[in-house]
Amino acid sequence: MNPVEPEKLSRRRDLMNRVEPDNEFTQWRLRSRSCGVADVIAAAAAISLYAVAGIDSVVSWPSNQVLLSDPDLVRIAIVLLAPTLVWLIVSAGMVYGRMQTWRLSQLPARPRACIVAAAVVCAAVIVGGFMVGAAKGSVRILPGPRYQVSVIVNSQTGWTTVPLSQFRLWQASFVREDGFFMFFGLLAATAFIALLHLRREATRASL
Repeated sequence: MNPVEPEKLSRRRDLMNRVEPDNEFTQWRLRSRSCGVADVIAAAAAISLYAVAGIDSVVSWPSNQVLLSDPDLVRIAIVLLAPTLVWLIVSAGMVYGRMQTWRLSQLPARPRACIVAAAVVCAAVIVGGFMVGAAKGSVRILPGPRYQVSVIVNSQTGWTTVPLSQFRLWQASFVREDGFFMFFGLLAATAFIALLHLRREATRASL
């Protein structure tokens, strides 16, 4: 083995592990109590979206009954995810240097195991939903009542009147397709857990 190679590897490792000094924005972001509270709220919102989308999908598997319809679930996702993602983008920009070097392995064993378990559940629910039957489209109820569905395949089809049993079947299929909200909720929750972990480390370092 070339004796120069270990030296090159060592230099490369040093470059990867090098952390740039925190600027004023990074220091303020990691030590601000109000930002910490906002991180907790954002993480809770992301976890809520993960739970709601997952429960609604799984409930639909045995009987095509849903707790929340597809439009309701989409509205909840927008309300929970939109401000959360905006805050996450702003926060990531302020602590970019720290986020580059952060790894999941830096978390304590228990929260790390919870995130891994949540990822496994997320994958199982999404795959299970597509195996049971998932589709993308819309439903509506007209006076009468008349139950109508519109399915998106390559392009959205027109509205078709169907019996109640078929309406429930399609509605459940659309909700299962929304299982991907679990993935986005998990990603956002993990990011804010990382920010809270960085905040805790910064607080300890300042003591």
